[in-house]
Amino acid sequence: MAAGSHRALKIVGIVAGVIVGLALIAVLGLNIYIRSTFAPFFERAESPFDIPGISTGFVPQDLDHVEADDSWLFSGYMADHSPSPLYRRTADGTVQTLYVTLPDGSSYDGHGSAITTNEQYAYLACEEGYLVIPMDSLLFAEDGATVQATEKVEVDFSPAFMNIEEGQLLLGNFYYPGDYETPDNHHITTPDGTENPAIMYAFAADPANPGRFATVPDNAFSIPGMVQGTCLTPEGKVVLSTSFGLAPSHLLVYDVNLAAPDGTFTTNAGDEVPLYCLDSRNLAEEVTGPPMQEGIESHEGRVYTSDESASNKYIFGKLCGAGRVYALEL
Repeated sequence: MAAGSHRALKIVGIVAGVIVGLALIAVLGLNIYIRSTFAPFFERAESPFDIPGISTGFVPQDLDHVEADDSWLFSGYMADHSPSPLYRRTADGTVQTLYVTLPDGSSYDGHGSAITTNEQYAYLACEEGYLVIPMDSLLFAEDGATVQATEKVEVDFSPAFMNIEEGQLLLGNFYYPGDYETPDNHHITTPDGTENPAIMYAFAADPANPGRFATVPDNAFSIPGMVQGTCLTPEGKVVLSTSFGLAPSHLLVYDVNLAAPDGTFTTNAGDEVPLYCLDSRNLAEEVTGPPMQEGIESHEGRVYTSDESASNKYIFGKLCGAGRVYALEL
């Protein structure tokens, strides 16, 4: 080999080594930054398992624990706009990929912003409502199977989050100025003087139809913007998960006196229901976490979190442990 060629190869090798070294330093630096900045979160949290499908193009949005067989369901969407899967993680850690067919026979390719279940049905968020899926079709499905949504229930906004808690169905919308607006009547000045720009409904169980819910909410909650998920603590406190973009996420814990509503709220259908405002008066705790946390689930005294930052769409979360479920006591 000529001396010039040898020197050129050596230079290329040095440059490649420098690039690799800088990349490793960047990865280490990001990991240290995330772990130190959000140290109180990680000190309180356990990390029981990976988020299924996180490296397949799937962008996770919500998670749900299925009491019937101790499995977990994950909803979200595909970055390439192909049909949106449900991932099911069984009690032994086996992961299944399932797909949903809409009542009209077409494939579900929605945002998958929320998934929640009871003994009879799974409820999956869609545009201006939610889909109803019989639980038997999910529990006995094989990997790769398609499950049929038998009905779409209309709501007067598109749910950004949804959870069944203590026999009620909680669902609400997401507000971020300019990008995700909400109706004017959802912007409410709360008793502490701040403005909440979104609403969460609570639907009671339908006594005539086991596993289903009333179509008129029992009450409404005025909530802050950027809410990605909700659940209740074992003590009955309301937890909201808030995040948007690269800003820190927050778990907000509210101790609400349900015996003392703050007024009433009128739905688009004209139904007037009790209104509870979540603001500084009843904010009991706030936990700051890493960016892009999404839906949450309460299980065995802990709040479990999902995060989209480790998906192939955003990538950076792969470098700092965001591809796992975290669970913490609040």
